[in-house]
Amino acid sequence: MAGGRPQGAAHITFAEGAAQLFAQGFEPLPILPGKKRPAVSRWSKTPIDSATIDTWSRKYPGYGIGLRTGHLVGLDIDILDDPDEAHLVQALAFQRLGESPVRVGLWPKRLLLYRTDTPFPKMTAGHIEVLGAGQQFVGLGIHPDTGHAYYWPDGETPLDLSLDDLPLVNEEMMKAFLAEAAPGPQNVSSGLRSRGPASRGIHRENGVVVDGRDGWLSRIAFHVVHDALDAGRHIGADRLAEQVWIRFVDSTNLERPRKDGGEPYDIKDARKKVTDKLRLARDGCLPPRDTEVPEPGYTPPGLTAAEGRERLQTLLADFCADVLDWHAGKATDLPAQGIRATVGLGKSHAAREEIQRLMERLQARGLPHRVLVFTPSHALAEEMAVSWSGRGFEVAVLRGYERKHPSGDPMCRDIDMVRASLDSRLPVYETACVSKDGTRCRFFETCLKQHNRREVAAADVVVAPYDALFSGFAFDEDNVALLLVDEGCWQRAVEVDRALAVEDLLTEPVSGMGGDRVGRRLVDAMADLVAFRESLARALVSVTEGSEMVPALKSAGLNHDDCLYAAKLEDRRKQDPELAPGLAAGRRAPAFATAKTNDRIDRLAAIWTALADLMRYGAQPGHLVQVHKPNGAGRCVIEMRELKRLHDSLRVKPVLHLDATLRPALASSVLPPMSVESIEVAAPHMSVRHVQGSFGKSMLCPQPGLAEAELRRRENRLRECVDYVRWHARRVFPGRVLVVTYQSIESAFIDIPNVDTAHFNAVAGLDCYKDVSLLISIGRPLPPSTEAEALAQVFLGDIVQAGYIGTRAGIVMRTGKTRGLSVVRHADDRAEVLRTAICDDEVIQVVGRGRGVNRTAANPLEVHILSDVALPVIYDRLTVWDTEKPDLFQKMLLRGIATDSPADATALHPEMFSNEKKAQKSFERAAFKRQTPMNISYREMSLKSASYRRLGRGRGWQRAWWIHGSAEAARSTLLEAIGPIDGWSLVE
Repeated sequence: MAGGRPQGAAHITFAEGAAQLFAQGFEPLPILPGKKRPAVSRWSKTPIDSATIDTWSRKYPGYGIGLRTGHLVGLDIDILDDPDEAHLVQALAFQRLGESPVRVGLWPKRLLLYRTDTPFPKMTAGHIEVLGAGQQFVGLGIHPDTGHAYYWPDGETPLDLSLDDLPLVNEEMMKAFLAEAAPGPQNVSSGLRSRGPASRGIHRENGVVVDGRDGWLSRIAFHVVHDALDAGRHIGADRLAEQVWIRFVDSTNLERPRKDGGEPYDIKDARKKVTDKLRLARDGCLPPRDTEVPEPGYTPPGLTAAEGRERLQTLLADFCADVLDWHAGKATDLPAQGIRATVGLGKSHAAREEIQRLMERLQARGLPHRVLVFTPSHALAEEMAVSWSGRGFEVAVLRGYERKHPSGDPMCRDIDMVRASLDSRLPVYETACVSKDGTRCRFFETCLKQHNRREVAAADVVVAPYDALFSGFAFDEDNVALLLVDEGCWQRAVEVDRALAVEDLLTEPVSGMGGDRVGRRLVDAMADLVAFRESLARALVSVTEGSEMVPALKSAGLNHDDCLYAAKLEDRRKQDPELAPGLAAGRRAPAFATAKTNDRIDRLAAIWTALADLMRYGAQPGHLVQVHKPNGAGRCVIEMRELKRLHDSLRVKPVLHLDATLRPALASSVLPPMSVESIEVAAPHMSVRHVQGSFGKSMLCPQPGLAEAELRRRENRLRECVDYVRWHARRVFPGRVLVVTYQSIESAFIDIPNVDTAHFNAVAGLDCYKDVSLLISIGRPLPPSTEAEALAQVFLGDIVQAGYIGTRAGIVMRTGKTRGLSVVRHADDRAEVLRTAICDDEVIQVVGRGRGVNRTAANPLEVHILSDVALPVIYDRLTVWDTEKPDLFQKMLLRGIATDSPADATALHPEMFSNEKKAQKSFERAAFKRQTPMNISYREMSLKSASYRRLGRGRGWQRAWWIHGSAEAARSTLLEAIGPIDGWSLVE
């Protein structure tokens, strides 16, 4: 029986099986014995009929049988080193595409069979290939590496079924499958992994296992037993051992004896492994190998935009009523409300309208009615102030000393004095502007900052950047009704200090502690400080990554009291810089130098204080001290992070926090405890395409010091992304396109017609892209794992420094089905909160720029996400970069005209092909063999086409394609490149 041959038996030859395969709908090809390639030339284009089969059967009777793909589709899982992953790809294919026959040559590689009504080109993603139009694979024959016949482990070969019996797939299904099964994010392990034991310690040479052979034998037995259990086959241990032994012999170097006694491996070893696995299975202890599709961590939005806005209005009205009652003394609980609402719902506008009505009621009752509005940036503060104007309320923007006025003039014209005051931790206004005795800065009368102070003092609504949450306001009257925080402010709460290094502890002066007087006590104090610093330096240089700092401090002889005392000694070194408004030029240099010294002293004292807290309370949220490895200058930088607190004057004020990505754990570390409500609105007219691939900074962004080869690799990937944007910008023209990516590569997309650009962390709150037709997000702002860990420590407490891992996340498709994507996440749940807030939430903000919830059938929004993040949105299409990146044909079209002639392509596009030979090679590598399926459209783009022929005897007809412009213009371009032609015929 064809399907039941033993694995080691001879294969069915071409003469024996080709006619039957052809009758069953396949296209057989004779395969050279022991090879993978057909014996005939031009096999991809040769028509195959009964006569051809007869001719080949007589000419190549003992040859192997290949199967040409087109309507037949081969899914080649070319994974050699990881049988767990190879199995999981197969299992995923069965789930997504249907169960199909499996062919094995060199296990664990395997190939699955499917069919399609509409042939499509070959696709590749990592070690997975979809063999489409113009390809072939060996169905029955001898594997060139093993010397054994290809086999069908489930017992069913193409001889046992017809082409129509295979599961039906299409191009989009295969792209979506590759998006799920493709390798995971770069620099982390793949997310598609088994829960069974891993294949560790296995080493290959020339494709066969040479070390770790016993573990490899165990892995083979693990999968053979699982295959039998999955199929419900009750096969004895001897038969299973035979299967294990054949796979082991095919894939392992058996020339060396076993290390544990010199005996060679034999089938008894395979039987022992099988027996062990079967015993574990009987006891219920055999580890599973399948992973289920992960459940999405979100529920698809169910509210319409109208329902969402109604819910938003209710929440805002209830909050404002609570604020009114609180100020009137009718309520004791401080009103604090967080609203997480879908971008585009109009939460800022709705809040403004409701709060302005509240202000009128408060003002009428003689209650505090001033509102403080906080925004991510000064630029947004200026924009928001305009929208708050009206209803008779005065609106002002708080502008810092170092800012510029909208006119372009500096707010402060003696900024050096301001900086010196800040260095000495002195109040800026009394030190640099007006002293208590009335001395004023010489620019005081015309100072824009002073004018701004007066505007702010008199305003009913003050709009300020987030920094003012921590610095407060210089109000004479405490009449603040509420704080409105628009978008997330938590990132601005962290202050990072990297000014000092461990080496500075040994060279920092101790002088100045007693001014001009130095007595015995001061000498002893200075000696103590020197000793403390030496102990601290000794402790910090011994702290290696991942070790705890407290044991190192104790080993160096330091305790909590020592650290507090050292902080006091540092503080005693500070000197009065004698800063004053209008300070004379001759006194400024020494005053500013003293201020700088004071600043350095304060930083040292802060380190000692933070270490004292660490020794008494352990790792706590609020601050973090770290020591970095030596940098290029050989310095071990001491990094201190501190969480700034809400200013005292703002703590007991009602708070309304509006944020599309609000995370309570982070918001509550800055703002008062609040009730959080979510309003998630559906966007039925926003389609989301996810392109799985590697788009991290290390794949796209140039940086100093890169090797030439690496720099070229990144440039090539970036060029592919640029061409991708150019293609889709042409497709949606005249609609606008927004591209959001990394700041360092943003300029690469600027000159593309009808394309606007922006970069991550600079788009929140922007409303100017609400009418784009297409939004493309490339990459994601993934922080280093150490950065996520440090921030998690400051905000949420002690975490595990475990780094990033590859995993799978569930997403919801428009069809309601669940799919899984390979993503990166942090192994520690609290650090993962920070990674998600920095990475995923920023991409959500990017997608929100298109205002998808406000779109209609008349102006839909298309979103492409090129990244390895899984967002809480409804996905319409999954695909993979290897199938979406611009191919040879696409690149020619983007340059004007594509042709199926390598010689003419060289003349048309010399920047792509330096000569005809290289063009021919490029065509072959791209599998562009003139059997093009692009008659009408290609990759969603409508094409125009014409057949043409060069002058001269024996010239064949060629084909040209173009996107835009007239046929005459295309013909002129072609003539200019290749010279006169003998014919030109438009293809309808």
